[in-house]
Amino acid sequence: MEIEAAKEIRLHISDVRLKVFNELQARAARLSQLNIELERSNDELDSFAYVASHDLKEPLRGIHNYSLFLLEDYAEQLDAEGVDKLQTLVRLSQRMENLIESLLQLSRVGRQDLVVEVLDMNELLIEVVELLAPRFEQTGTTVTVSHPLPVIRGDKVRLREVFNNLLTNAMRYNDRPDKIVEVGVVPAEEAEQKGFANPDDFHVFYVRDNGIGIDPKHHSNIFKLFKRLHGQEKYGGGTGAGLAIVKKMVEKHGGTLWVESIKGEGATFYFSLSKNL
Repeated sequence: MEIEAAKEIRLHISDVRLKVFNELQARAARLSQLNIELERSNDELDSFAYVASHDLKEPLRGIHNYSLFLLEDYAEQLDAEGVDKLQTLVRLSQRMENLIESLLQLSRVGRQDLVVEVLDMNELLIEVVELLAPRFEQTGTTVTVSHPLPVIRGDKVRLREVFNNLLTNAMRYNDRPDKIVEVGVVPAEEAEQKGFANPDDFHVFYVRDNGIGIDPKHHSNIFKLFKRLHGQEKYGGGTGAGLAIVKKMVEKHGGTLWVESIKGEGATFYFSLSKNL
């Protein structure tokens, strides 16, 4: 009797295991199909954004130019209110063109494949700092590098844009007379201890500033397209698309972009880049 009971228990366990295995297989298949559909939807969305934005640019540029012509040729025939309304039209059409250009740039990131090459991140950073040097000097911004950066594989144009955007933001969102920006790479042991990334698979870089900081409740919002935490005229303006574009560029490299910050105490932006490109 005991032998028969043991056999029945083993058969029951085998049936349960088989049932669980089949369920897991079915869930994996559904998840794979969902990922395929999501990727297709993202591609279609990128294509739509590209086409729509591209087609919108020409008529918008016409509105902008004709508004300028009216101001130049007919301003003397208009009263102050008419001139003011035309100036508003010029300003709004320029802002719309900037928004469309940001949307185009974001769609290009999604549509175009990476051009992967071996990159010395020290040299790439030097190029960006030299490009921004006049603005750094004008705003009293000092950029330091804590440790030499590694040589990696990545897309030079896109990673240059990542540094350009993060350094520009570090300078822009800072009201201190002496603005300090530190660029570095998180040591492998520290990255693993903090749970940032597996050091065998990722490099983790950071850009740290002593600026105005970001309230933790806004940490996820700042990476959304066209999301600004401040008024249009504050801190140099902008469309609010920069971090969304940077996030997508980093994700194309298999990595992640995130921020650690407290309001009034500066911000540190981290981004991981895959070592397996």
